[in-house]
Amino acid sequence: MKGQINPKILGASIIGFALVAGAYTISNFGKSSASLPQQATVASIEVAPREAIAVTDNDQNGIEDWRDEFVTTKPVLLTEAVDTYKAPETLTGKLGIDFMESIIEARGFGPFGRSDEEIIADTVNILSKETAHDLYDTPDIIVLKEWSDRDIVNYANIAADIISRNSNSDLEGELAILQDILRDKNESRLEELKKLSEIYRLYRDETLNLPAPAFLAKQHLDLINTYHAIHKDIEAMTLVLDDPAVTLLRLKRYEDDATGLVLSLQNLYLALEPHADLFSANDPALLFVAFSPDFQN
Repeated sequence: MKGQINPKILGASIIGFALVAGAYTISNFGKSSASLPQQATVASIEVAPREAIAVTDNDQNGIEDWRDEFVTTKPVLLTEAVDTYKAPETLTGKLGIDFMESIIEARGFGPFGRSDEEIIADTVNILSKETAHDLYDTPDIIVLKEWSDRDIVNYANIAADIISRNSNSDLEGELAILQDILRDKNESRLEELKKLSEIYRLYRDETLNLPAPAFLAKQHLDLINTYHAIHKDIEAMTLVLDDPAVTLLRLKRYEDDATGLVLSLQNLYLALEPHADLFSANDPALLFVAFSPDFQN
């Protein structure tokens, strides 16, 4: 049905023709030619005689000069286009084309085509799949099936040190940087977003290499996955000028990912709290006290 005429257009044309023909037949039915009014007398108007345009053939080639302008034996040279079409490589560009093609195709199918709502829903689903990321699972981490108190202390101290060592207090928050880029078109700040994204990548990768006692496996895995999610969110923010669809889709989940990060740090603190007597006042692990529910309230 793709190449057929839209049935709505065909039906409307047939009905319109029938109405006009019917109206004309009814208005003239039963009238003889004798009863028709005589043609009105038209005033005589003097029309100026037409003058022929002079036709010349100066080169005597049998073709009028004015036609010679359109006839030539010289080859027609077409200059090559400076730029060739390149299909879009960004998610925004690809889906923009797919979306418009789907809309046009649906219009061609008329009442049998998909609705605008269905096309939009399909596009959003594709975007969501394209911007999704894999999750780390138990096979991806190092779990200590047997552990000692020393292992608990080492785990907590190293996990806290990973945060302290890779953080950069000179960098502003990612949302503030993103707002500045959008508001003032300050592209130079994209480098700051890239640095923030790299920080969370380091958090993720270094924590992945940290052996965790089995009783901390879930909290450890949650922490890694939230690091990974924030890393992907900020990485998408760096594309805001080149591929805004990716940024928009990741921004929709950024708030949940940020909340998840706080909760994972809080859960890690709660899992370590029963072993508080193992730590001294100088241990880096005291960083996790900031995520105690009592401290935050």
